[in-house]
Amino acid sequence: MSDEDLEAVSKEVSQPLEASFPQYGIALLESHHAQDFRMDWTRHPFVKILSIINGNGYLRTREHEIEIEPGDFLLVPEQEAHRLVDRPKMPLSLHIVCIRADVLKEARQYDPNAYSSSLRIRQSLSAQRLRELVRQLFAECEQARLGYANLIKSKTLEALVLFQRYGRDLATQSSDAGRTTDERMRDYVEQLGNEFYLNESLAKAASRLGMSQRNFTLRFREIAGRSRQQYIGKLRIEHACRLLRDPRRSIVGIAFECGYNDLTTFYRSFRKETSSSPCQYRKEKE
Repeated sequence: MSDEDLEAVSKEVSQPLEASFPQYGIALLESHHAQDFRMDWTRHPFVKILSIINGNGYLRTREHEIEIEPGDFLLVPEQEAHRLVDRPKMPLSLHIVCIRADVLKEARQYDPNAYSSSLRIRQSLSAQRLRELVRQLFAECEQARLGYANLIKSKTLEALVLFQRYGRDLATQSSDAGRTTDERMRDYVEQLGNEFYLNESLAKAASRLGMSQRNFTLRFREIAGRSRQQYIGKLRIEHACRLLRDPRRSIVGIAFECGYNDLTTFYRSFRKETSSSPCQYRKEKE
């Protein structure tokens, strides 16, 4: 690993770190704020992703201010005036992924307006995936194994796509800190509509939303009208029904895409929801 690949700072800092870009265009920083940390209003010629590890504070732009906490992921576009402000006695620690203009050009090839506003992702399966990606970025950079630069680039592009799909504009989140339990649960139920094929345990989902498993289960049923397992099963089978209308798609491939690891479970779930087998359903829709 070269010095330019990774700047990992274990000591506390009183001002923002400077990004030094390697040849492949993605700089990784680890920043632990001291009690006297201060960040002036700043603009960068690159996009950066912030992964909040510890502490509490605020991200301020010229138009918005939102509270940030551990587990939050934020995207700040290039030339966006912004600053981080720590809460007293709760200095922030964060990972920062800086993405140079040439990498962004590739990411914007099919959508020139992507990543043009500040976005946040929190408390969702996409946040869990972002956490895994950031860990992998730093691990690959540290180990510098064969092909690591290409892998870092591809994983960074994946992180950008997650923001493009699931990131929420700061304008809709300025009062997010005051959300009620029911509001957080409604957000979670809505997110499942896009992330039903991913696997996350009930315990992890409840923990992310700051609830006990019992309270999570009760609130979910109140809002969705059925248990979490039943609701995810319903979403998966609805998606399977859409895919089955295409005769070119194999049933094995459809089962996998919908989140099932074996055909037996898929067939059982499909029959429970539709009272027919996937093959019968396909024939009826021909």
